[in-house]
Amino acid sequence: MHHIKVSIKAEVRKSYGYIIFLSLLIVPLFFLTACGKKGDPTLKEFEKPVAPSSLKAVHREEKLVLLWNYPKEKETAIEDFIILKSSGSEFVKLPPVEKSKHTYEDTDFKTGITYSYKIVARNLKGVNSSDSDLVVVSPLAVPPPPSDLSFSIQGSFLLLRWKPAEKGLFYNIFRSLEKGKYGLSPVNTKPLSDISFTDAFNINKTVYYTVRSLHDSGIRDEGAPSEELVVDPATFVPSLIKNLTFYAAPDKVFLYWDLPEESWVTSFRIYRKKVGEDYQLIGETQIPVFVDKEPSLTRNDYRVHAAGPAKEGPGADLSGVKYIAPPE
Repeated sequence: MHHIKVSIKAEVRKSYGYIIFLSLLIVPLFFLTACGKKGDPTLKEFEKPVAPSSLKAVHREEKLVLLWNYPKEKETAIEDFIILKSSGSEFVKLPPVEKSKHTYEDTDFKTGITYSYKIVARNLKGVNSSDSDLVVVSPLAVPPPPSDLSFSIQGSFLLLRWKPAEKGLFYNIFRSLEKGKYGLSPVNTKPLSDISFTDAFNINKTVYYTVRSLHDSGIRDEGAPSEELVVDPATFVPSLIKNLTFYAAPDKVFLYWDLPEESWVTSFRIYRKKVGEDYQLIGETQIPVFVDKEPSLTRNDYRVHAAGPAKEGPGADLSGVKYIAPPE
């Protein structure tokens, strides 16, 4: 019996020891999970991040610009992007790129040499994603810019024209609402072989344009921009209206004229001069007809101006107009 009691005590001591061991193991883990990062398990931080996608390259002047996509909701889990470049068999790392940026400009290259690029995303624990797709480029010497960029308004459209610097070039058109600020994406959907481009015209906005020559290669090989062209409707001056004439009726004078070719003319302003007086504005109309209901009994001189968004054109004159007095 005594032996049995001793054995029971020994087993109890073992059980207590096991419980103490488990307590020492579990309690620290409890505090680590309770006081540390909440949410996903810590091991998730070591998962391989999503790889960058849609890597492409654009050659503009002295830069090779790399662009790629990365899911916005995945950016919080990564530290940066690593660019890998090769001009032979081995890849070298370029300076890392912030996770909020999906572009990189490489200026260390030469035309006529083939380069390969790929990108990986690196997470906060230093774990790299799989490689992005590989982009292989062989930059060419970029062409000179076009010259004599000009525009004309044709109906509701704006027509751009320019002179080419060389034969066989292609062109990209860039548009901006801010002077001197243009992105990488042109207005045209594909490089143009023509030396003109038609764009929508907005009479209420000042718009800026430049044109770049390029070789229609896989990476564009785009040269310097042309001089900047400003399209400011506030500076437009209408031309002289044509064929101003009149019809006299009892108590009234009807004035009418040809509709001008400029689609951006907003109205017509009519001035009248009576004998011994200066010209006075007597009305404005949006159509090429005006009725003067208060003409002078003797003689009236008229002057009609087409008006643009901000300025009037020159005045067309009509002198010595008399209306037919009504019968008494």
